[in-house]
Amino acid sequence: MAGPNTPSTAILTMTAQQVRDAEREAMRTVSEPVLMARAADAIAAECEALLLERHGRTQGCRVVVLAGSGNNGGDALLAGARLHYRGAATTAVLVGPTAHAMGRGECEAAGALIIDAQPDAPLNRAAARQAVEDADLVIDGIVGVGAKPGLREPADALVAAIPSRAIVVAVDIPSGLEVDSGVSTASHVRAHVTVTFTAPKPCLIEEPAAASAGRVVVVQVGVLRR
Repeated sequence: MAGPNTPSTAILTMTAQQVRDAEREAMRTVSEPVLMARAADAIAAECEALLLERHGRTQGCRVVVLAGSGNNGGDALLAGARLHYRGAATTAVLVGPTAHAMGRGECEAAGALIIDAQPDAPLNRAAARQAVEDADLVIDGIVGVGAKPGLREPADALVAAIPSRAIVVAVDIPSGLEVDSGVSTASHVRAHVTVTFTAPKPCLIEEPAAASAGRVVVVQVGVLRR
């Protein structure tokens, strides 16, 4: 007989490899830009709701996007552009060697501030740190499910600078966690909310890693479980 704290049904998760396989299959019929736009819409909607709950408005709230080079960074940049169009003051901080072209292009079109925080740009890194310290909400799009655990320069220092009062929203997983387990020993983002796609990943439900995911919102963007 199940005890009082035993869940009646198991939560179905997807590993990093299962996600990659499912996305590859989905892109045979749905384009990557469409999938990313759906993801960005969901992230932006969640961020807007959180800002309204905390501040009663989106207008003028300071949003910082920490964007890596991959699709998670692209999703985060697209969401940041949407929030900028809705009145937030969005700063896109690029922490990877490159930026997702579509995501960066939409931020530029929206008029968001873009800061390249690479190690060879110390003045930009100071400006990026200041933006993070002043943020009302931070979107974590540093890495996705294909990355190794831990945060690397310059992301590690910027994540450490996030103020305790800021809302942190992670895209798919909190960056730095080991996706397929509950291990959380490497440096990683600690989110209030994680907007994940298709199904939860093991790190979002297995402790102690799950404690860093906050509230998990599962969004369907058109990728089917295999």
